[in-house]
Amino acid sequence: MNPSAAQAAQKVMLMNETSLPHRQPDATRHDPRPDYLRALLSEAALSQREAARRIGISERVMRYYLADPTTGDYRPAPYPVQYALERLAAGD
Repeated sequence: MNPSAAQAAQKVMLMNETSLPHRQPDATRHDPRPDYLRALLSEAALSQREAARRIGISERVMRYYLADPTTGDYRPAPYPVQYALERLAAGD
């Protein structure tokens, strides 16, 4: 696991330890990095396809959000997508 992915995984663990069952959205916590979003998917034990279906976006758009930022396919995920993935990772 690369250092960025390890940091993302640690952030997910901390988020789960400190989040309230119905934590309110807070856009100041916006972190669209693909490593963080992938860590959320891993924590939720969901495939990209299933996560996309559950939050109401297409698989293609999910792939854009998870693409390497140095490629032309990358698109930063908006905060509502991140929040939805955080809630899935928290078991909501």
